[in-house]
Amino acid sequence: MTWPTILACATILALAFIQNISFSIVSRSRNRNSLKYHLIASVFSNGIWFLTFRELVKADVTLTLFIPYTIGTVAGSLCGARISMWVENAIGATADGHVTPKRDLAAEFDEFRGQLSESIVEKLDGLPTMARYEKNVQDVLELLSKTSVRSCDREGLS
Repeated sequence: MTWPTILACATILALAFIQNISFSIVSRSRNRNSLKYHLIASVFSNGIWFLTFRELVKADVTLTLFIPYTIGTVAGSLCGARISMWVENAIGATADGHVTPKRDLAAEFDEFRGQLSESIVEKLDGLPTMARYEKNVQDVLELLSKTSVRSCDREGLS
């Protein structure tokens, strides 16, 4: 391996590493509530991408560069995720802070069911219950036991 090839591999390794750090940061910044953070991350990411591909073109994009490019991008992704978490904590950026909270449909249904149950109970309060029905039957039977069929005939109830 020649000195220019070794230098190209080292340059590509370093640029690919920084490129994927910046890519991880910009990918996470899209889902945060800070446009300033996303703007800075975007400029950083696109600038490094341009420099990386400029170097690849200058080195004639040979297969020799595949290994250092791949090692650099994988390592950069892992480091970039950790760095972006640190930056987010430092600036107080939160994930999806702009999104409204998810509705708790189960709780809403339980509340609706409770309201519906209360409404039904209120409506049923006016209707006779079994105890009221039994009391009414007892009253009627008691009245019938005190009244003979003849007394109903005399009063014109038959």
